[in-house]
Amino acid sequence: MENDTRDVSFDVIGPSLSYRADINFGNGAIDLGGLEVYQALHFKKIWETHKGGPKGCGASFYEPISIPAGFSLIGHYCKPNSIAMFASVLTVKDNTGDPSHGALKNPIDYILIWTSKGLNVSQQQDGYIWLPVSPDGYKPMGHIVTTSPEKPSLDKVKCVRSDFTDLTKVEKWIWGHRMDGSSSMVNLHATKPKTRGLSVPTGLFLARNGSNTHELACLKMVKNDPYSAMPNSEQIRAMINAYAPWVYFHPDEQYLPSSVLWFFQSGAELHQNGQSSRRVINDGDNLPSYGGADDAFLDLPSGQDKERVKKGFLSDAVNYIHVKPSLGGTCTDIVIWLYYPFNGGGKFQLGPFTINLGSIGEHVGDWEHITLRIDNFRGSLMEVYLSQHAKGTWLTPNQFELMNGTRPVVYASLHGHSHYSTPTSHVHLAGKLNPNDLQMLHDEFHKMNSSINSWKNFIGFGVRDDAAKSNNVMDVASTYNVICIDYKDFGMEPWVKYTGRWGPKITYDFIKEIMKITDDLPSLVKKLVIKLLKKLPAELLGQEGPQGPKMKESWSGDERVL
Repeated sequence: MENDTRDVSFDVIGPSLSYRADINFGNGAIDLGGLEVYQALHFKKIWETHKGGPKGCGASFYEPISIPAGFSLIGHYCKPNSIAMFASVLTVKDNTGDPSHGALKNPIDYILIWTSKGLNVSQQQDGYIWLPVSPDGYKPMGHIVTTSPEKPSLDKVKCVRSDFTDLTKVEKWIWGHRMDGSSSMVNLHATKPKTRGLSVPTGLFLARNGSNTHELACLKMVKNDPYSAMPNSEQIRAMINAYAPWVYFHPDEQYLPSSVLWFFQSGAELHQNGQSSRRVINDGDNLPSYGGADDAFLDLPSGQDKERVKKGFLSDAVNYIHVKPSLGGTCTDIVIWLYYPFNGGGKFQLGPFTINLGSIGEHVGDWEHITLRIDNFRGSLMEVYLSQHAKGTWLTPNQFELMNGTRPVVYASLHGHSHYSTPTSHVHLAGKLNPNDLQMLHDEFHKMNSSINSWKNFIGFGVRDDAAKSNNVMDVASTYNVICIDYKDFGMEPWVKYTGRWGPKITYDFIKEIMKITDDLPSLVKKLVIKLLKKLPAELLGQEGPQGPKMKESWSGDERVL
């Protein structure tokens, strides 16, 4: 298999985009400032095992091929067999022009990290995982995998000069094998940069045995203009048109999105410490852009318009887009913000019981977002982030239903507006129930309801989100406004710089509300509900208005992941 030259390509989402590539963006390679990187698209399989790892399916190891002349490998790629081929693996080229102390050097030796020889890992031949030993002042970036016990050639892979590298941390587990004795144990993980900044991930894997704690580096953008590979305005528009999602709302949704301007024009009120309430002017001309989150808040209009404004106005809704560099300027994050004037009450799943929380979870103002991560090598959609209760999750495009082959379909949950890739129910698990409580719940549930329940085997508790398709849908590509491009001079609208909250803090008698919503439940179930609801994080229950997009950590930092 080491000589198997069959070309395996990873899943590129959709056809080539219609924008025009230029010298910096979309041409397949990016200059980091003396070190040029090329994103490999084609691979040959080196070795595979069909046992262990996620879902017990084993893992496969690949070498990038069909790379341009002058570019070199920095390591091999590995993935679990349980997932589709979807890789972003970098190769490198020295552009420093320094023959004695260039950006790349061959390793001086290899260390054998692990071999499958003699082990029961469901293989056709033995596999060997090697760590390059770098010269002084250089660092290894990845491992080399062979099917021979002989060390690889020293010119097989390159080590990178230290000033072009940065620190990494372990991320997802890919595969592993464990037996008594450190010589036969190994764990393989994906890695990611320790800091956001200018670090560039390589797409390679880290292998460690029982006695080895070595680290691998990632790359770093050191160019004077670190964002020279970012897209221009025309290219941004092309990416939005190609990849912007369709967002479906639940058929029972009462509280739909609107534009910010519609909310203001409908009588939104500004409340500021030490001042009387007043209406918001124009696009937020009188909103404070200084102070703390609790120094001001917005509220629904008083009087007869209050209930109307609560419901939003979908036909006038606008998606607000923030464009920012990511992964050292090798990717573009297109962050899509949706504004809702009101967030409805939630649901609580307790074993087989689904409990409506009434007004618990209600608050004025709700900002939710979806992030498209697009690589600057070719303008391909790599990942999609879905916000869910102050955190969220990254998914690959092949985990979505795709409209027109490129545009993800996203579902906004009932009342809470969290985003999901599937039209079903989701529970944010806050904990598992002990066996006695679980048995009590099932006994009480069957006394009340003998019908089949899809949650009969659920053993935990947490906030529940329901998502489903309806005729209420938003085409993001046709209803957006770019509010900020980080790497360009960009005049932001006043409301974007507003530092206060988009709704008042709601205070109520928590126990009294719980007693009201659990009035019809058996007493044992009611006691358990009261005990467990007190344990839920505040962000899951949402009792105060949020700050706007620019005030959130993710505006300039990483997305928060569940």
